[in-house]
Amino acid sequence: MFDPAAYLATLGLAAPERPDPAALRRLHLEHVRRLPYDNAHWIGSGRAGLVAADIDLDASFDRIVRDRRGGNCLELAGSFHRLLGALGFDAHLLGAALREPDGRFSTADAHMLVGVRFGADLWLADVGFAGPGFIEPLRVAPEEVEQYGVAYRVPVDATGRYVVERRPKGGAWQPLYRFADRPRRFADWYAGVGGAGCTPDGRLLEPTSVMRSRATGNGQRVLVGRLLTTVEDGAQSTRVLVAAADLAAAVHEITEGAGDDVPA
Repeated sequence: MFDPAAYLATLGLAAPERPDPAALRRLHLEHVRRLPYDNAHWIGSGRAGLVAADIDLDASFDRIVRDRRGGNCLELAGSFHRLLGALGFDAHLLGAALREPDGRFSTADAHMLVGVRFGADLWLADVGFAGPGFIEPLRVAPEEVEQYGVAYRVPVDATGRYVVERRPKGGAWQPLYRFADRPRRFADWYAGVGGAGCTPDGRLLEPTSVMRSRATGNGQRVLVGRLLTTVEDGAQSTRVLVAAADLAAAVHEITEGAGDDVPA
């Protein structure tokens, strides 16, 4: 059963005195460090994990939060959205179209994240993105900001949608995903025409690779199959883990990572 007090205990935090950007930063930072993105549960089950009807956030709370196993974007973003609401934040779910390997955006807004309002400002909280992505909440604005050596900005594209762009140290700007500030319901992620995780013809987008990631004290580790991407102080590198021992070590580091020991 969903339990805000237990959730905060997992994050190592007390309930914030007020729902402000500083409190959101602490919650987001500890979340991505302590609870990994891990879709292995869904890949192993043969289900996509992108249909709300398949996910009971109450029944899976122990696995996702208490046991610190993490989950996919619906599980992590859906849970974090509930926590923020319980703490008094003005939060709503958003759907985003991920950038495909060919550079185009998906035709489905399959990725779930959270928008948080502070007056006229919209901030993004994305604790369920496999990554690499932003570690702290990101204010929706075209101006460049830096997090742990990586630059981010959120301009508006020709379609009127916001685009989250990222640039690692020494690299080029790359879009991660784009979205419209349109509040969604968890139930909007359903199978069939009109479902957030589906293409316009109703085809459900299903991940085919096991993806795992976790934020560290100065960056991130992202493992897609055997491809490990490491970000440290903004510098990004990728290598293929050929040896089984190297793969096992990377999986252990991400799924069992020492999130409690990283500095705030």
